[in-house]
Amino acid sequence: MSRQKVYFRADAGAGIGYGHFIRSLALADMLKSDFDCTMFTQTPTAYQIAEAENVCQIVPLPADESRFDKFLTYLTGEEIVVLDNYFYTTEYQQQIKDKGCKLVCIDDMHDKHFVADVVINHAFVPAEEYDVEDYTQVCTGPKYALLRGPFLQQQSVDRHPHSWVVTIGGLDEPNITTLAVKKLQDIGVKDITAIVGDGFRYYDELRKTGVKVLSRLTAQQMAETFAQTENVLCCASTVCYEALSQGCKVYAGWYVDNQVEVFQNLSDAKYIIPLGNLLDLSSIDVQYTNIVSISFEKVRSNLCSIFYRLALRMVNYVDMTIEESRQVWETRNLPQIREWMRNKDRFSFESHCAFVESLRSAKDKLYYAFFIGSQLVGSYDFIHIIDGKSAECGIFLHPAWQGKGLSLVIESIMESLIKKRGICRITSDVYKNNIKSNLFLGGGSYRILSQDDEFIYFEKTL
Repeated sequence: MSRQKVYFRADAGAGIGYGHFIRSLALADMLKSDFDCTMFTQTPTAYQIAEAENVCQIVPLPADESRFDKFLTYLTGEEIVVLDNYFYTTEYQQQIKDKGCKLVCIDDMHDKHFVADVVINHAFVPAEEYDVEDYTQVCTGPKYALLRGPFLQQQSVDRHPHSWVVTIGGLDEPNITTLAVKKLQDIGVKDITAIVGDGFRYYDELRKTGVKVLSRLTAQQMAETFAQTENVLCCASTVCYEALSQGCKVYAGWYVDNQVEVFQNLSDAKYIIPLGNLLDLSSIDVQYTNIVSISFEKVRSNLCSIFYRLALRMVNYVDMTIEESRQVWETRNLPQIREWMRNKDRFSFESHCAFVESLRSAKDKLYYAFFIGSQLVGSYDFIHIIDGKSAECGIFLHPAWQGKGLSLVIESIMESLIKKRGICRITSDVYKNNIKSNLFLGGGSYRILSQDDEFIYFEKTL
């Protein structure tokens, strides 16, 4: 069965750096187990190809202006498209939407109107600062940090006391790296590692300082380097979040305009030790301690939920194809699903089809199946519907999609649907030994109404 396609569109190179490509690739890495991800990028370097090797396929595009139109030719209208750079105009976004695609924009400048379905910015920018359509979901803040896999967990290596890493990005055209290294040496710091990118042009000058110089690090190597380092000096970009994820004390500043807002937000939240404009770096206060820690524990689930919502296709039972109906029947008959149902017996496909047909005339029942691509995710139903008053809900997920937070996403969609019938109260009966369902309902906005020897009876006010 086919999976939902997600096409990422991010370029890298001497003029624009590697940040857009790397953070888009980080998002692809989070999604790859459930989605069919492909990266489209102009004339990829050997480094880009190596970074993408274990994440997703790369499709090269021309380096000239024709790459914009060329990308559009790959779209059929069934894809989710992710754009990451500053040169995608509102008009270009609309061209993608006109194809029928869902659209996500990764943006930290909020300098144009967005027609995207979702805008993501891991800086602390109020959603109100974005000029968007009524339907656009704006997701901002570190809980949406675009971190590569190794940075989503603390690496198990020993941290070296009084150690420093200086990393200013792949290009560092002003050579801030060497300046920062010398400033640290001036105040007596001895254990310094400099991490530079392919485009760095000042190797000879940097090596004269005597510090260790690293380049072309994989995400794993970068995470381990941070994990064994006490202090990191960097610019206010994705690398800042990467260092914070490994528990480093982060000294950060800015040197290009798109870093200023991220810098100010992180500084205001006291996540970093602020250095200001790195082009005017005058001193580094190594005694600074007024900082707080930050958690990235739920980043993956937060970002995946966005794409689940975009990808989910809801189908009324009475409108399912034969293949879709068969998937529902097969899943409902799985032992691990049947054991939590009042009717625990297996039933035939013919019986299932007859039940679906009966729903055409039922006024007090609603059954919906949810798919991503052609794969069944689960089913959600309302029974005993009394318009303007109440309904009882039920849900099951295919085992392959359990534990991914999809119950919350589907519940939200269905509650929006049932509200249109004036429903203000939902109930649910759950077996006492169904630990997962009891935790799901009890940990949400449901309250326990009553219980008996077999069931706990929940209710929720909409």
